[in-house]
Amino acid sequence: MTGDQLARQLLKDLQGLSRQMALYPTGHPTTGEALSAATQSAEGLAASAGGEVVLSLLTDSFYLDRTLLAHASLESSALLRTMQSRGIESITFVSPVAGADVADLGAFVAGLSADVPAESTVRLNESPYSKSDLESDSSSAKLRSAYSRSLDVLRGAAGALDTDEPIDLSVASWAVEQLVEQTISQPAAALLLSTMKSHDEYTFFHSVNVCILSIALGRMSGLGDDQLKVLAIGALLHDIGKIRVDSSILQFPGRLDQDQWKQIKLHPQEGAASIMAAAAPGQEIAATVAYEHHARFDGSGYPSVTRRERDLHFFSRLVSTTDTYDAITTRRSYRRAETPNRALGVLLKGSGTFYDPDFVRAFIELVGVYPPGSLLMLEGGEVAMVTQTMEAGEIPSFVLVKTADGVLLDDPEPMSGADRIIVDQLIPGQVGVDPAALLEQVGVVVERV
Repeated sequence: MTGDQLARQLLKDLQGLSRQMALYPTGHPTTGEALSAATQSAEGLAASAGGEVVLSLLTDSFYLDRTLLAHASLESSALLRTMQSRGIESITFVSPVAGADVADLGAFVAGLSADVPAESTVRLNESPYSKSDLESDSSSAKLRSAYSRSLDVLRGAAGALDTDEPIDLSVASWAVEQLVEQTISQPAAALLLSTMKSHDEYTFFHSVNVCILSIALGRMSGLGDDQLKVLAIGALLHDIGKIRVDSSILQFPGRLDQDQWKQIKLHPQEGAASIMAAAAPGQEIAATVAYEHHARFDGSGYPSVTRRERDLHFFSRLVSTTDTYDAITTRRSYRRAETPNRALGVLLKGSGTFYDPDFVRAFIELVGVYPPGSLLMLEGGEVAMVTQTMEAGEIPSFVLVKTADGVLLDDPEPMSGADRIIVDQLIPGQVGVDPAALLEQVGVVVERV
């Protein structure tokens, strides 16, 4: 595994450890398993770096020594914010990493202890790197920051609703302005970033992805900047009403019963009411989007609407399209993720009934026949990933992800798509990769969207 991959695993294990320690005592078997995993990950990372490694936290990002962990920073952004709230600016791991130190770190991050690691194999805030050594003003950093700040907005909104306080839409407005600006200036990079997924924070990541996809589709549909900002608020907050739904229902692994489904169907009204309670003049459309995004083009969805299908708001019909695409391509507790091609097929099948056919056509044109991040089985048995938006008849841009004999490559290799026959499209779980991380790893830059 590369240093980036080892660091990502460590961050996941530290998040799991702090979560377990908040639920169960140190001696509990599941906490012991989480501690063992985190200690092993920390030792593996330190050993791979020659015996000592530093994880730094700066603004919206994690750094491994001087190297930005761009994907991990978004993937583990909740952990990043938690660590920052505890005053952690850096963590130094020294091999051999002591389990007792990792346990102290987990308890400190979870807010269960004020004691920092004591055995000197895990040290806090002793980084040799200064802010100027780490910070980046690149365009990609600005895009990731806009994504991260949008996640922060949703976490803040969720916290407000949990305590029956109003949502701060002024913060949401500022965040979507940044996301609109970055999506317009870097449309291809933004679409690649919208392949980010999170099982633990599904609703938040899904909502930011829908926001990015909606901005891109809105831009393609001729909306101006001011209209895009209004659209973006609605897209970002379209699912905020799910905060009012019991998490056990949202994460239920099987078919919902009648009462559970009734609760799910309330989230558009709950979201619209929460937005209206906080909306300033001109922001009421966001509440309309939240209310109508499941109503369907022909009016057959929920909540039931009495207006004709053409009277559903333009933004609601647009967001319904992007919402469905991202939801289908994301793994949920009750079903696996589907391929991008399958998601486009669902949109096509529902075009004219569930979805506005104009937006379906435009969206397929936007993302292409095989959207970036698509994993394709080739005739020779290799698995390749699409790295560039492609139209019908174009030669695809690939990187080789898995060889014909089943070997996953740590460093994907560019390969020609000429004369390659595609026999199937695969989901990430079948291949054992994370497309968003791979797209970042190969440094994809796509100019045409």
